[in-house]
Amino acid sequence: MVTRSVALVLSTATSAAATATALRLADRLLARGHRVMIFAHGTAVELALADSPIATAVAALLRRGVHGATLDWVVEAGAVGGRPTVDGVVAGDDADLWSFVREADVVLAPGGGQPWRGGS
Repeated sequence: MVTRSVALVLSTATSAAATATALRLADRLLARGHRVMIFAHGTAVELALADSPIATAVAALLRRGVHGATLDWVVEAGAVGGRPTVDGVVAGDDADLWSFVREADVVLAPGGGQPWRGGS
């Protein structure tokens, strides 16, 4: 089996169907041994906060690394604002996003947009 690297760029939080689908896709990719890189910005940062309604699900995805899959989850540091995140989530910046994009075989951005940039 060929192993792929897939980058998911998330911009909206739990209420968005696209984000929920992306997390299910990440779960399936990890189950098949692929590398998944998630970069969360804007309101999607809330997904990885320690008190998030889905913090347990995020932690379960990160634990898949123990079973041979690889998941890197980076949140935009400026959007975290010092709030605690799920263990294994790393605060980063656009350099991390660019690294994920360069390394990935496939890049998906459900919902698209760049809400942290503001303006038009």
